Order: sequence, then C-alpha cells, then structure tokens
Amino acid sequence: MNLRPSQARILEYQHGRMAISAVPGSGKTFTLSLLAAQIIADGRVNPNTGQQALIVTYLNSSVDTFRARIRQRLDEMGRPTVGFDVRTLHSLANEIVKIANSDFGSDTSLTVAGDSQARHFLNQAIDQWIDQYPDLWRAFLPDDSPQTRARWRDETGKMAQSFISAAKNERYRPEAILERLEIGDSGLGELSNLQSPISQSPLLHMLAGIYGRYQTILSRQGALDFDDLIWQAADLLHHRAGLVETLRARWPYVLEDEAQDSIPLQEILLETLTGPEGNWVRVGDPNQAITSTFTAAHPRFFNDFIDRDDVLALPLPNSGRSAPFIIGAANTMLDWVMDKHPVPEVRAHTFRRQHIEPTPPGDAQPNPPDSQADIRITVYRHREDEELPGVAQKALAHTRQHPEHTVAILVPTNNLGYLMAEHLDELDANYDNLLRGGTREREIAAAMHAILAILADPLDMRAMVSAHASLYKLGHPAALLPEERLAQFHTLLKSVHQPERLLFPWEPEDVAAALPAGVATPEDMVAMERFAEFVGRLFDLRPLPIDDLTLALGDELFAWGEIHEGDLSIAYQIATFLRNRRDAQPELRLPELAAELGEVAAGRRSFPIASQADLGYEPQPGRIALSTQHSAKGLEWDMVFMVGVDGNWIPGSLDAYFMGVSDLLGGDPTAEAVAQLRYLMVGDAGIYNGRSATESAHIDIISERLRLLYVGITRARRILHLSRSRATRSYNKERDAEPATVTAVLYHYIKASRG
Repeated sequence: MNLRPSQARILEYQHGRMAISAVPGSGKTFTLSLLAAQIIADGRVNPNTGQQALIVTYLNSSVDTFRARIRQRLDEMGRPTVGFDVRTLHSLANEIVKIANSDFGSDTSLTVAGDSQARHFLNQAIDQWIDQYPDLWRAFLPDDSPQTRARWRDETGKMAQSFISAAKNERYRPEAILERLEIGDSGLGELSNLQSPISQSPLLHMLAGIYGRYQTILSRQGALDFDDLIWQAADLLHHRAGLVETLRARWPYVLEDEAQDSIPLQEILLETLTGPEGNWVRVGDPNQAITSTFTAAHPRFFNDFIDRDDVLALPLPNSGRSAPFIIGAANTMLDWVMDKHPVPEVRAHTFRRQHIEPTPPGDAQPNPPDSQADIRITVYRHREDEELPGVAQKALAHTRQHPEHTVAILVPTNNLGYLMAEHLDELDANYDNLLRGGTREREIAAAMHAILAILADPLDMRAMVSAHASLYKLGHPAALLPEERLAQFHTLLKSVHQPERLLFPWEPEDVAAALPAGVATPEDMVAMERFAEFVGRLFDLRPLPIDDLTLALGDELFAWGEIHEGDLSIAYQIATFLRNRRDAQPELRLPELAAELGEVAAGRRSFPIASQADLGYEPQPGRIALSTQHSAKGLEWDMVFMVGVDGNWIPGSLDAYFMGVSDLLGGDPTAEAVAQLRYLMVGDAGIYNGRSATESAHIDIISERLRLLYVGITRARRILHLSRSRATRSYNKERDAEPATVTAVLYHYIKASRG
C-alpha cells in the first residue's frame, strides 16, 4: 500500500502504550484498522486459542465500519478474517460484568437503564427530596416567584445530573459524600463567589441526598445506569485477579478510538484491563474535543496520556481534505489562541500544538488546489432579519452555480438551525436537515414507533391510529386522504373490533367485516384497504433483529418517493439507538424497545450525541446540509457556511455575555456544585488556580467553542464563509452582538495571504 510516512511509522508499532494524535481528515479510522489487521497478520494474537485484538469505539455504527475495514484488509493480505473484537465502551463493560457474574461462561442478563429511564428515575429522586425538604429547597432562591421556582427546578435537574456523573467518575458513593459532610466542611466557603445566599453544605447535602435516592430507585429496579456499568466493570477487574488475567489473555492488544472524548471511568477501565505492561493504543484529536462542557470527558485526559514517559507518541499530521489556504486558516487560529488569546487559561488549555499538514506529493488524497479555494467573512446588521435569509439564499445560489459541489450550513445551536430551516423551506431548497431533535427526526421516530408498536401488539388500535397519522404527516401513499376526512377516518380506525381480519384478511370481505356495519363509505373502504395492506405486509419483517427491522421499515417509509439522505440518516440513528438499548439490556423485547422510541417521538429525549458521519450520512452534491457544529464532526463539504460566529457564541473574555449559559443565583450553580464536591472529597476543587468555579466553567466554554470553530473550519474543502450580525433577537428582545475576537485574526490572515 502507498502509505504516508506517518502511517508507515505507526504500523511499525510492536507493543506497549502508544498515543496517536490525529488532525482532522487524516484517516485515523483507516490507520487504526490497518494497525489491527497488521497485529493479527503478524501472529501477535492467536485466534486458535481465542485471542483477539480489541477495538473500543464510540458508536455501534463505528463498530460496523471497523469490522468491515479490518476484514477487507485481512482479506487483501490473504489472511482469515478472524482474531478481532470491536466493541463500544458500554458493550465491553457489559461483557465484563456478565462474565464476572456468570462464573466465566453461562449467560446472565443485566439490566441497564437507558437515558430516558435514568432521567425518569432522577426526576423521581429530585421530587422526593423536594417533597421532604421544601423549605430547604426554596431557601436557595433570591425570591419565591413561580418563574424563579421553575428555573430552579430545571437547574436542580441539571446540577444533579452533572453532580452524580462527576461523583461516579471519581467513584464517590452517596454515603461516602454524606459521611464526609458529617465530619465537617471547613474551607468550603472559599470556593463560591455566588452573589446569592447559597451555603455550601446545604447545597451538597441536597445533591448528595438526591444522589442517594436515585441510587435507591435504581437498586429497587435491579438496574444500573451507564456510569454504574463502567464503574462496576472497572471494580471487578481491579478486585478479581483471575478475571483480569483471563481478559488480558483474551485481548492482549487494546486499540481505542476517539480517545479525546474519553471519560475518567473509561480510562480506569482500559488502564486496568491492559495492565502496566500491556498493549494499549489510543487514537484521537485533542483539538476536536467538543463534548467537555456537557459530559465528564475532557481533552486534558488524552493530552496527559500523550505526554506520559511510558507512552510512544506519534502524530497523524497529514490531511488531504482541505485546500492549503483553508488549512492555513485553521493553523493560524490555533497559533493565535495558544500564543495571544487574552485569557491565560484559554491559551494554555484549548489546543495542542499540532499543525495540519497537506498530503505529500503523489498521495492518493491530494489537497484541493488553492486556485479553487476562498474564505469570506460577512457582517450583517441583524441576524434574524438579514443573516439567516441571506446565508440561505447564498447557499442555494451556490448549489445552482456549482451542482457538483457539496454544501453545508453549520449553526451553533439547534434553535438557530430551526430558524434557518424555515428560510430554506421558503426558498424550496433541496436540503438535508441534520439538526438533533428537529421536527423531521420526531416525525420519523413517531412513524417508526407506531409501526413497531403494531408489530409488538396487532390489537393496539391506538398504535394503528398513530401509525396512520404519522404516515399521513410524512406524505406516505398508504395514508393518502383528503385532510377534511382524516378525523373521521381515525374515528373509524378506533372502532375496528377485529384487527386480525383487517391486517390478515383471508377473504375480500374480511376488511369490511372488521368495521362497524354501515359506517364506512366506499372512499373509506379504499383508504382502509390500502393502509391495512401496507401495515399487514410489514409483519413479514418482524423476525429481523431490531436494527435490521428498523432499517427495513425505513426503506418502506421512504421507498415510495425521492429518498433524502437526511431521512435515511435519521432511520440509521434510530436503528443504532435501538440496537444499543438491546445490547445494553438483552431482555428487552419489541414492546419495551418501541416504548423507548416513543420517548424520542414525544420530544422527551433525543438520540445520543454523535456526529452525522458516525451515523452513516454522506453529503450529496447539489444539496445543502443543515447541521449544528457539533454534529458536523467527521464530515466534509466543498463549501461551508458558518452562521452566528460572534462574541456571544465565542466570548473573548470572562466579562462577556455567555450565550446559553445559566447565571441563576449570580453564577453557574452546576459548576459550583461539582467544584464543592471535589474539594470536599480530596481538598482540590479541580478549578483553575485563582479562579472561581463559575469562572473556570466559563473558561472551558470559551475553549470548547474555539475548538468548535476549528472543527467547522476544517469541514471545508474549498470555500469557507463565516458570518455574524451586529444585532440579534431573542424572546422578542433585541441584543447587540460583539464580534468574536478570533474573526479579526482570520480576517488578517486572509488579507495577508491574498494581498
């Protein structure tokens, strides 16, 4: 193979710990797959004795990608396609716990609460604590208005979720926290600069009490949440020497993907699994760590691993994705942040000094030439009135002028994306809506949920009505009806007294016999037969595994008209989501899985954070992709529009306005609570020296949003368009928006490069 020098160097790896820091578009999945195949082909694992190279990745869709690539490479090398095991972190932890609990062999079921279940249990725990201590809960508030109480209830939920996750990642049980609080809390007052009358011990008592109640509810249900699962797996490896020896023999090489998003429990688990002399390869890009402000992940964990003395650190610096002019913009921004950003902690902790380099001459993926490249920065007077419609028009015009190009509009938040979608709809633009939790996602989830509910229980007429309503909303031909007859038809569906004759007719008159006599019109009968025939034949798919069943239903939902990649991407997300639930909780059957999907359809939850690339989405020429910056990771387009790049989204200092950040009680209560927890337990609040917890959280927000900008810039192959507005409107209030300091750096780079 024609490998780049950096890839060839990585394939020379033999044993020990290795860290691969990979720039955007450098082919890290490809390289890690090659390394896994090389380890197997060299005989460093022996499949005949059950040995395997273990690859740990983020999503089930990534599992499929790795399996396919490793098989392909082994086949090219003339080797049997065996000797590897690809798992998500959760399926790995599940396997470890099951093996430990089953005496190393027999199957034992394990109940793992899904996100919606865990959130429901947490809300129960919060309500229990508030009911028991209503005066203590209200004592935190500056006033007792209904609006303030509602905000505080929401904030209590966010605090509790972050507090519990932080506690579990540090392996603090609720009784240990409460015991420490009983001993005393001297020194805690130094932590908070909140302007409200919050006393640290009551805050920690509240959150520790909620944590204890949450764990009690889980225990009564015989369930673990995902953090518990990983924690339990790590503890089992630590305390059971026979178990860890067995698993080290089974998986002598561990290769970890997306290491920049690793949480502390994940590091503990894999460190214990590999042992001090084990073989552990970690691949990631600290400069694309974009989940640290809402998960327990942080890029410092992978950075610390890279810098360890016992770790061989190798880069993957070459990327053929973008034109050199755009690569230069990303590198210039990185250097300015590290050298000149006005906040010292942002300079020190946002980026790792690793420049993107173009691919070498003769590479299979040459960079687009600078003659085709451009970067534009546009300033509008008003976001909602000018910027959003203006960018929508520019994107549509580009698809018409360059139908061979792929185009994306990247927005900072879902809410801004919904507004952009309205402008694209007004222009009748061909676009894929990749927004998380968007209307289309819920529409498709609702249709699949209703159909799965029918497959689970054909006698459920409420599901039958929901299925018809969902199909009608999607415009599916099986549910065609004049709108004025829809309510009457649904009433007719509810009155079906023999659903089996409707869905599985033996005789032509069976459909009519399933309905009340003399009620249905001839038009109703035609519509009923068409709908029943469609739903009835879906039962042939019922024996399929849940993910295959879901994808097959996606084909049935979309095969009748123009297929949009965004719709197929949503179907893939749903399939991945349901398979994750089945893997984590094997005893779940179709009714329970359908109910989980119902949470998404009702808007009470969205799918786990994942890039659209991980979910199988491929940009199509001549179509616009509408996505958040978070979900764009892993993808690339010829032209990228980044909207709302201003000082509200990327604050330039700690005195700036922080968009989307709660300042209830005069600071960030969640950050304060987590810092107080750490100080209580280990005497170190885990915050920046000389800063409050709120200031430290704001520093992390600035850093993450700069990394999001870096991710957005590096999505563009040829043309990058950044835009901002001087004013914006939120909740019918006008707000001025300062420019982001970093855009001036990019402006000077463009001017210096183009003359």
